[in-house]
Amino acid sequence: DNDFVTIKGAKFNAKFDAKTGIINSLKYGNNEVIKNGNGPKLNAIRAFVNNDVWIYQKWFKYGLHNLQPTVKSFDVKRQNNSILVRFKVDYQAPNSAKIHGGTDSGRNRIEELKNKPFDKKDLKFMTEQFYTIYADGTIDLQTAISSNKSNVILPRLGYQLKFDKTYDNITYYGRGEVDNYPDRKSGQFIGVYSSRFEKQMCNFPKPQDMGNHQDVRWASVTNKVRDGVIFVPNQPISITALPYSAIDLISAPHPYQLPKSKYNYLNLDIAINGLGGASCGQGGPLAHDQIRTGAHVMGFMIRPIRNGNFNGQANVSSAPLPIVAMSRDTYGKLTLKTFATNEKIIYKVNDEKPEKYKNLPINFKNGGQISAWFKSNPTIKSTYHFDKIEYIPLTVVYASSEEVRANGNASNLVDNNEESIWHTAYSVTVSKYPHWVDFDAGDKRTIKGFVYLPRQSGGNNGNVKEYEIYISQDGKNWGTPIIKSSFANNRDEKKVLFKKPVKARYIRFTALSAQNEQDFASGSEFRIIAE
Repeated sequence: DNDFVTIKGAKFNAKFDAKTGIINSLKYGNNEVIKNGNGPKLNAIRAFVNNDVWIYQKWFKYGLHNLQPTVKSFDVKRQNNSILVRFKVDYQAPNSAKIHGGTDSGRNRIEELKNKPFDKKDLKFMTEQFYTIYADGTIDLQTAISSNKSNVILPRLGYQLKFDKTYDNITYYGRGEVDNYPDRKSGQFIGVYSSRFEKQMCNFPKPQDMGNHQDVRWASVTNKVRDGVIFVPNQPISITALPYSAIDLISAPHPYQLPKSKYNYLNLDIAINGLGGASCGQGGPLAHDQIRTGAHVMGFMIRPIRNGNFNGQANVSSAPLPIVAMSRDTYGKLTLKTFATNEKIIYKVNDEKPEKYKNLPINFKNGGQISAWFKSNPTIKSTYHFDKIEYIPLTVVYASSEEVRANGNASNLVDNNEESIWHTAYSVTVSKYPHWVDFDAGDKRTIKGFVYLPRQSGGNNGNVKEYEIYISQDGKNWGTPIIKSSFANNRDEKKVLFKKPVKARYIRFTALSAQNEQDFASGSEFRIIAE
């Protein structure tokens, strides 16, 4: 059967979907613990809470609620005492979407923007999933998760499984038993806790994310006779066990309007985003409590449970496989990440000579194909392809006005972080238009255009309407503007190409007016498109 890969043992049967890279079915004895393609699937969405008001709309803009797997390649290899099934899978939504109703209205609706189909330049995850299947039925999943966009703040990142309602018991070794998150966990102690999926629900007036537990060493899902499956990660993870999906929770105005639960959902996450305090004015979680796109590696072992023998089955550890995750920032700096930090990594760019990775970013602005492998095991290589980047690094040399007391520095325009902003002064005095920022490209460049990204959270104050662009060779003499125009009134990225390229080292972005007609100017990112 070309659609499935089946691995059988004396007491187990594992069936993999060759079109999705997901475990389609897993039987231990007579118990089919995973059915109908409900095995581990990459997941990056959670139901938003009130404190997510600063960012939740972007989750749907990127299609995180609707990630679909596409297998790029797979192979099966017999080893000494195991079988290795390797999938290369991309996850991407078919299109962008928009969430209506706010975080607390109880009237949420997801509008799929089918007129905005995604292509290779839109956010996607590239994964390499290695399943090692042993004779006793243990499945060791180790995965590298990369993305074509770096530094995007995610609600969570990990794998989700769905279980039949007969598997209703959750037991875990981690922080409990009350919900806890990266920035709200110290009051919950590490121990072994048991519950049912439905008992993890909290009766909030508006259903939202709940039931998360941090620093989990293992988690098990079992039926009424305590048979089932246990997940043993190679490093502490966060888990959520609920009888509803994120979409169920988002869509229901009140708990009594939730649909009848068809499955129990288990999330095994590298990390989940902290809660922060944005609904009370304090902003989102701190950087170390966030999870962002980048180079990530994750692994966990799947093992059978009989009669609740948790300790015996959890007392295992996996040997790190030679997998490498890659991440490239906006300006082409590429980094590698792997489980085995003591291993030497070799990489090869296109047809160039292989080099040793020195734990420093690789200049990969021109794109192409890059492969990486362990020096000790050159037979398994991780290969990715990146497009050429036209953006160039900039530094801010002058700003006519900036709000330094509230971290509204102009340097935030070039920090590759969509959540930080430049904002003109407002705490002591308010400067009137025009406002401008001068950038240095480091050398004379052939400039084809620019990108302006309005602030993505915290209101619309300062979003620029009318603007001018100037260039200079010495940073002193600016002449007349090379373009004068206006932006549409939305938070979309604004990409502007000049009628013909110009050569210059310095660029001035001048804001002439704001969309709301106030005296403020702001922006999240400013980039130059250059050869």
